[in-house]
Amino acid sequence: MNFILLSYIKYFTKEIAKIIRLVLIGSSIILTVVCIKYKPAYKVTINDETIAYVSDKDVLEAKVNKYIEDTSNNIAFREIEALPQYEFKLISRRVDTSYESEKTVMLAVNNLTTTTYKFYAITANGEQKSLVTSQEEAENIVSALKQDLDEKVELEFGIVDVYTTENTFNSSEEANSILNEIKVAKVTEYEEKKAEEERQARIAAQRAMATKYAAATSTTVSTGPVGSVNGMSFCVPVSGSISSRFGARGSRAYTHTGLDLATSAGTGIRPAAAGTVVFAAYKGSYGNLIIVDHGNGVQTYYAHCSALYVSAGQSVDTGTTIGAVGSTGNSTGPHLHFEIRINGTPVNPEGYLF
Repeated sequence: MNFILLSYIKYFTKEIAKIIRLVLIGSSIILTVVCIKYKPAYKVTINDETIAYVSDKDVLEAKVNKYIEDTSNNIAFREIEALPQYEFKLISRRVDTSYESEKTVMLAVNNLTTTTYKFYAITANGEQKSLVTSQEEAENIVSALKQDLDEKVELEFGIVDVYTTENTFNSSEEANSILNEIKVAKVTEYEEKKAEEERQARIAAQRAMATKYAAATSTTVSTGPVGSVNGMSFCVPVSGSISSRFGARGSRAYTHTGLDLATSAGTGIRPAAAGTVVFAAYKGSYGNLIIVDHGNGVQTYYAHCSALYVSAGQSVDTGTTIGAVGSTGNSTGPHLHFEIRINGTPVNPEGYLF
């Protein structure tokens, strides 16, 4: 009985061993076929979209994390919409899992990433004018700009931090050029304003002096026939006060060749006698000037006019308004500069009209 039992055991042991060998051989064949046709890899998806297959998940994750955490080249931070997801797969050996696949994933990550940069803006009177990459660079530029800047010039430079998604900035040379143009423009504006204020102050002082002198020496005159020149009847061209007389004056650097009659701007001017206009235009210190020829070598001048109503060649008489009182040319206020010239030589109008 024991002999029979041992025979059965030996028999079944051999059969089981045979089956195991067959299973192992089959498994080896299957595994060999699988290894020949397939390979292990990781499917990479972003937002449920398959991007690529890679062979090494850890290497790719390290690259993605390094990219997101990078703060070089003025990068402040990066924000990504969704991170890659990984799933182990057996895939056909023909599917690419090389470095090109990693590049495809990194490109997708880049497209889903918003990069914010930090720059330093240099401002002029609160307005951003240029961006540079470091605070030290900005401070050096501002310090150089302030060195010879008059504190009275209305220009204030400053530095502020700027966060932007645009990787655009100025080199030191560009920033210096931009800001120096602004500085030059502001300094020029200040100097022109200062020069104008000084000019106005001089004019005001001259007017005050003229007013003071006129008050002390003025004589009120009225239009109408009051005298004669070479037998011709002459009259005063405007009613007003004599604010400056003919001849040398201590306050003048030259001899005054006429008579200044102060009156309101726009007052009509009439010729002292009938004649022909030989000049009606702007002429240096005279400003707008009218010259009337009366014959017999006699001419009269009407200077500083605000308007000219006649032209050369026109005949006029004492009833013609030839211009308007003004302050053009070298003048400190509204008045008529009136001259009488005989054979080209200025004479004192007071000697003929009063």
